[in-house]
Amino acid sequence: KVEAETDEVVTDMDALVKALKENEGTVLAIVTTTSCFAPRVPDAVDEVARLCENEGVAHVINNAYGLQCDRTSKLINRACVVGRVDAIVCSTDKNFLVPVGGAIVMSPKGDVTKSIGRIYPGRASGSPILDLFITLLSMGLDGYKGLLAERKKLVGVFERKFNEVAEKHGERMLVC
Repeated sequence: KVEAETDEVVTDMDALVKALKENEGTVLAIVTTTSCFAPRVPDAVDEVARLCENEGVAHVINNAYGLQCDRTSKLINRACVVGRVDAIVCSTDKNFLVPVGGAIVMSPKGDVTKSIGRIYPGRASGSPILDLFITLLSMGLDGYKGLLAERKKLVGVFERKFNEVAEKHGERMLVC
């Protein structure tokens, strides 16, 4: 669904509710995503969490890039408080500057992460967690927070320069 005032493609909650009703009793889980490319914006994970709580359906959030974004982290925290969130999956390479191949699975429900831990050991390489450990030790908390602050500061610069290039070529930057 596209928002009228912007170019954003947003979660179509009406279609989701309709699909749940049409497939009642057969839906195991809803997978939402917070990591999108324009013009799509993060799903309304808080609204979906409420719906999942009411319908008794599991809710998994794909948060591949989201750990580095305050707004996304707050949205997920709100979803965990107001409704049902079973698991959140984050990519280590996209959030922590490490090689591709690792993920962090977290949950507001301790039994979910314990269950995943019991069925997953030995199925993947230990390299991603070692890469993450080394990176976090070398950067430290201050280094990581510094990178996040620099990223936030540079958003305005990027938008301004991107707009200049778009206008130069008769295009426009999407509002999302």
